[in-house]
Amino acid sequence: MLPPEYREGLCAEGGTGIFWLTALYGHLVAYLPADWDVVTEQLSKIAIPSPRLSHFKSKVIGLAQEMEPDAQGRVRIPQSLMREAGLRKDVMLVGMLNKFEIWDQERFDALAVEDVSAELAGLNLQIQL
Repeated sequence: MLPPEYREGLCAEGGTGIFWLTALYGHLVAYLPADWDVVTEQLSKIAIPSPRLSHFKSKVIGLAQEMEPDAQGRVRIPQSLMREAGLRKDVMLVGMLNKFEIWDQERFDALAVEDVSAELAGLNLQIQL
């Protein structure tokens, strides 16, 4: 079941509540339709991908599903996506600005926050937390 604030976000600014859900790096990522179109457009520009990129495209695009919550905000996540993300019993929804992620609770809890200051500096980003 999606929390009310997520459902409201999916319907904001003329949205229909529909979103695209795909697997990425051991969790699920939900995109608004316009944002998903940008992702697929960018991936389609890779004419002859390397085997690694080809496998990445196969997973990200091939597993993607268009989802629409019912009146109570429930969505049934397909087994293929649940397997790919390792979803078992407890899950964690994580808001990520214009998208959200769905994690297996144990996988999310196991994430380590590391020092990424050098990587941020390499991207010319200075984030004050």
